[in-house]
Amino acid sequence: MRRLKAIPSELIAVTALLILAMVSISPAFAVDNFIKGKEEGWFWYEREPEPVVPPEPPKVEPQKPTPKKEEAPKKVSEPKKPPVLSVEWFKKEYESVLNQAIDDPTEENVRKYRYATRVMLDKASNFTHVFQREALLDPMLDESNRMPFSSTARGSFMRLTTQEQLKATKDIGAKAGLWVFLDESCAFCALQYPMVARAIKDRGFTAIYITPDGKRISWMDKNDDVRKDTGQSKHLRISVRPAIAMVVPPENITVLTQGMLSQDMLEERILFAGDRAGLLSPEVSKKAFPERRGLLTPQDIREIGLEMEINPDSLTNNVQNRLEKRY
Repeated sequence: MRRLKAIPSELIAVTALLILAMVSISPAFAVDNFIKGKEEGWFWYEREPEPVVPPEPPKVEPQKPTPKKEEAPKKVSEPKKPPVLSVEWFKKEYESVLNQAIDDPTEENVRKYRYATRVMLDKASNFTHVFQREALLDPMLDESNRMPFSSTARGSFMRLTTQEQLKATKDIGAKAGLWVFLDESCAFCALQYPMVARAIKDRGFTAIYITPDGKRISWMDKNDDVRKDTGQSKHLRISVRPAIAMVVPPENITVLTQGMLSQDMLEERILFAGDRAGLLSPEVSKKAFPERRGLLTPQDIREIGLEMEINPDSLTNNVQNRLEKRY
């Protein structure tokens, strides 16, 4: 057996001190580590951190539409019945009263129909009486102010009107002329010619006679201005002779007739055509056409309608104001 060497006492003392120091430090260090890592338990290694899973975004649920409040059903009001025995009432009920009397002609049903008819006729008579009274007492509604109705006054009125129309026709003759289309082969042309010639002479018109070949027809006056048809009849679409056209220089042409026409009817058409062409002054036109006195124009009626849209009660005053300007 090998003998152990004696260890110096100094070395033993130093070693004892070191062990003592380590024993005193180790418990404190161990306790501190345990406190700091107590979540780790009694394992001798640390767990690896679990991967962080990102939270799923919250699901957005679609908003449900707010249910509309059910409106209470509107009460349908019954149509208002018209007043009994009014015009509206008769429109709706009179026929049924008649039909009832025809289908079941009892004494009661027939008497009911007859008395309903009596009421309707009396309503019409009441309206007629007031209508006539207002027409006689209101000068603006009195038609005799435009043209008299009595035979004596009417005869005088027509004579004066004829005189004014003759003057107006002469005024037109000074500003317009006539084209007279004639043909020797036309039987009525020979009859039309003297009436046209008389009107031309009496009213002072200038006339040009147009024939197919430009030759004077045997029954024409030697002083007549005769010319050849160079397309005038085609331009005016004249297919029947005799034909007469009124010419207002430079290019206003009105066909008065295609066919035979009496002198008075020819002069009447000349008068209307000249008035339409603006050949008459307002004063002459008013005297030549007295039936137009007190007549509302289309423009007057349009203006009255526009004013009534603003004030529905303005009809009477608006019509009166405009009628005063038309007399």
